[in-house]
Amino acid sequence: MKKNQRKLLSLAVAMGLMLGSCSDDSIQIEETAVPLAVNATASIQTPTNGHFNLDFSSAVREFELDLNLSSAVEPSECEDTPFNEVADYYNNLLIDGFISAWDGNPDAISIILEDYFAINQIAAAYENKNTDYFGADGEYTNYVKQRTKSLEKFWDMSNSITVNGQHTATLEDLDFIRYVYENYSDAPAEEIDYILGIAETFNIGSDQIPENPFFASDGFATFDRTIVIGDGIITLLEDTGLDPKVVWSSILAHEWGHQIQFLNFENWEYPLPAFNNTPESTRMTELEADFITGYYLTHKRGATYNWKRVEDFLSAFFNIGDCGFENPGHHGTPAQRLAAAKAGYDLANGAQKKGKILSQEAVHLAFLAELNSITNTAAPRSVAR
Repeated sequence: MKKNQRKLLSLAVAMGLMLGSCSDDSIQIEETAVPLAVNATASIQTPTNGHFNLDFSSAVREFELDLNLSSAVEPSECEDTPFNEVADYYNNLLIDGFISAWDGNPDAISIILEDYFAINQIAAAYENKNTDYFGADGEYTNYVKQRTKSLEKFWDMSNSITVNGQHTATLEDLDFIRYVYENYSDAPAEEIDYILGIAETFNIGSDQIPENPFFASDGFATFDRTIVIGDGIITLLEDTGLDPKVVWSSILAHEWGHQIQFLNFENWEYPLPAFNNTPESTRMTELEADFITGYYLTHKRGATYNWKRVEDFLSAFFNIGDCGFENPGHHGTPAQRLAAAKAGYDLANGAQKKGKILSQEAVHLAFLAELNSITNTAAPRSVAR
């Protein structure tokens, strides 16, 4: 029996891959969100969907709201950041590696450049495959566990959240790939054999598949109290010159912010419905998670970072703040995201009683008081490359 294909709410770091032009004019991969959509030339018949019907656009069913809020947020200034450079570098390696092993079979596009991302998401969110360590060789496992304990204590959420690692190495296990197709897709046995042949060819023939960090570039929270952080997103941000421990702490703190939102979903009031899959709704909840991140990271009883270290991280992380103003996954512009985190820092730094931890409700109300100011923030000149 096939497993129920549960919905997954991708938040924060769960970014759309910026796949641009590649070295071979015979294939063009457009900028889009995971799972990747691929447009080839007219001579290639390109599949339109991968094999997995996973819905990354909405929360679990009991949280869905039937309201018409489809208008886009007002466009504002938004510019490139150093993160683009690193993303483009690994993107080009991924596409060149795909082309080097490609025999022109259009089925390979959906398998390698769509299904592989979904398989790794399934592995980390649902199957607990290789999720008990952090870093490609487990080098950050102890650090992440310590930071998780810190967040539990800070927010009074002991043993309530599961934090899972995600790794490109998972995609080297062809038996697991077969298992996922058998349990999460409707592909018949003979098609799965065919798919596994393609997977094996690319795993052997390309030096970027599955090694490229994009295949483990997830960072997301689910309503079933799970956080997933992939090694790949750490690599991408570390390559901009950031301290990897600051990266781990910041992403984990942001995703924890979403878990706080989920925990208080039925009780907290917002200017508009939360998690409603509209640009306004997503921007609002993402900016609040950034606000919560800034508060925890700089609090004297939290991560205790100074503002400069947090600012450096978010400035590099700005590309995940985006200019897709009509996209339901719009996270806010780079400047808005930094303004949200800075407001969280100001809340922690300006407390009359230094070291006092505000309640989750108090932090939420403080964010709402700053929301209009945050969304009206223009991009500073220093953001541009």
